[in-house]
Amino acid sequence: MSAFQVCARCATRWPVGTLPAVWCPRCHGVLLSPVSTLAPAQGVRNFRWVARRPRSKSPRVQRLAAAPASATPQYEQIPRWGLIDNPAPKKTDDPSRRERWAESASGLLTLTMALLALACVAEVFRYGILLYNRTRLVNPRVLMASDALVVFAEVASIIIGASAAVAAVSWLVVRRGEYFARAGSRDPRSAKTMYLGSLVPALSLAMPGVYLTELVDIRGGIERAKLRTLVRVWWAVWVLDWALVLTVTLWRLRDSLQAEADGVLLSAVGALVAAAVAFTTVLLIRGIDSQGLRGTDRAAPTRWVISVDRSESGPNPSKTESAVNNEKVTAA
Repeated sequence: MSAFQVCARCATRWPVGTLPAVWCPRCHGVLLSPVSTLAPAQGVRNFRWVARRPRSKSPRVQRLAAAPASATPQYEQIPRWGLIDNPAPKKTDDPSRRERWAESASGLLTLTMALLALACVAEVFRYGILLYNRTRLVNPRVLMASDALVVFAEVASIIIGASAAVAAVSWLVVRRGEYFARAGSRDPRSAKTMYLGSLVPALSLAMPGVYLTELVDIRGGIERAKLRTLVRVWWAVWVLDWALVLTVTLWRLRDSLQAEADGVLLSAVGALVAAAVAFTTVLLIRGIDSQGLRGTDRAAPTRWVISVDRSESGPNPSKTESAVNNEKVTAA
């Protein structure tokens, strides 16, 4: 017997004829591939797996209905592994009106800051004309240009500033909803309450600071203390701006020439403080959104870790210092 086949079930050896067999004549088990009696043992697993349908006890065969063809699974983005935050749920619907207002908050505040700075320059220019007019005559065209610049800057800053205030409150409502949702809860304050508390003149002196402080607390993170300080600074400048607005309004009730000149100077100071309010608001919005001053994402912080040489089995006494690698990680 030069070659034989072994049954995988009963281990019976069967001689190989002209062609190798598949099933054992004795137990109907699977026959392994032919093995030569003269060949040395190679240590190779001489078998194969054959999948067969299990036998049913009932003679009746039940046919399963074929499932309808479904779409081919695919990824919406490249799968990644690493220390990254959980991605925000993808929004399938179009952004709402409030979300569109929230996205335009930084741009409107920047435009308002520029118009208020222009109003400050226009008031200072008018005050310089008043000082010049004490001893000399002023060209009427210069007066017309000064008046036109003041009117344009003040009217435009009021209109754009009102839009920026609505956009900033919309941003506040949207961000509070997002961070409370991440924390697994719901914002206890309604959107209507935050709009009224932030836009009504009497309530707006206190409530926006409360809303922002709650937002910073629920946001958390390593920048929490810095953001709380920025909220306090914004709050102080905001109250100072309203105090100057009230002072300028009452000052203009006086009819003397000196009072009118001082009112021009107070208007310049008020416009400067209002521009500072817009600037600190932009800083606060971008700080909470983890953005830089220009609105770009901040770079990940640097963490220094010790590099371990895994190729060596034990410590090397010749090395006195460990190598240090610079590893970029995303802040939690």
